[in-house]
Amino acid sequence: MTLWRERPIKPMMAKTGDPFDSDNHFFEVKWDGLRALLFLQNGKLELQNRNLRDVTGSYPEIQSVAKKIRANKAIIDGEVVVLSKKGTPDFGRLQNRFGIEDPKRVETARSANPVTYVAFDLLHLNGKDVIKNQLEIRKTTLRNLIEEGPHLLYGDHVETEGLQYYSEALKLGFEGTVGKEKHSPYLPGTRSSFWIKSKGSRTLDAIVVGYIQGEGMRKTTFGSLVMAMYDDQRKLVHVGNVGGGFDDKTLIMLKPKLEKLVVKKPIITGPVEAPSPITWVKPSIVCEIIYANITADRKLRFPRFNRLRTDKMPEECVLDEDILSGSSVAL
Repeated sequence: MTLWRERPIKPMMAKTGDPFDSDNHFFEVKWDGLRALLFLQNGKLELQNRNLRDVTGSYPEIQSVAKKIRANKAIIDGEVVVLSKKGTPDFGRLQNRFGIEDPKRVETARSANPVTYVAFDLLHLNGKDVIKNQLEIRKTTLRNLIEEGPHLLYGDHVETEGLQYYSEALKLGFEGTVGKEKHSPYLPGTRSSFWIKSKGSRTLDAIVVGYIQGEGMRKTTFGSLVMAMYDDQRKLVHVGNVGGGFDDKTLIMLKPKLEKLVVKKPIITGPVEAPSPITWVKPSIVCEIIYANITADRKLRFPRFNRLRTDKMPEECVLDEDILSGSSVAL
């Protein structure tokens, strides 16, 4: 089967904004997992992540959902998640599945952290593209196509009451909600205001370009990471240093990864304030950073490490107007 290889599709993305009420939008919880398009053809399926990589082999249990989709051929948008006992996504456990391809290791990881595919949009059905159809039509069609069960859920929604839904989602342990204009088309590869994501804290993805030697308990690891993002000229710019938020496990795990990426010359231009010399590294590790806001000179205020984003590519870390406007919600 080569459906996705013949026709790779980048998923539609959301812009960031405050939660809101609207009669013209559907409101879904924001699933904290691995974004993946599901390609189904004649009872077999493949998964393609947002970077156009085949991740089918990493999640063999998803193969069982092919029997739960009433279609010969379909392309579905959704999220691969590991669910907690409460039914909320556990990204930390999902990370234990990232990058594993060896069948024996996959089977071990699968037993400890089984995944579920949450389907929330439909792009193609039985030989016909449906991306130009209105969202409410696509979702109704999708809901009628799938039978929920082990490893497959339908990404449901509420209408009108976006603010209350957002508040309840946070209480349940979700990271936020997404408001989607019900009459909108699906725009592959586009970050569109048709979809607005609202999160319970301000976060962004940034690239590690260096690290600063640690002291005391961190002498054998590092004190802080030097972070950068791409500007609108596709140039790496310094956005701040992150020293907080790391647990011992992450410090120990990250240090050898950084050492393998060391380079002699600075990755970014301009001065970087640091208490000791910076060890520069190739820009390949992406981290999710929690922060308060961004200053006029494009530096993160009160940044803290949240997690690694092995599902994100460095070139996706762009300091765009949405981020600079500070429209995210901070609670």
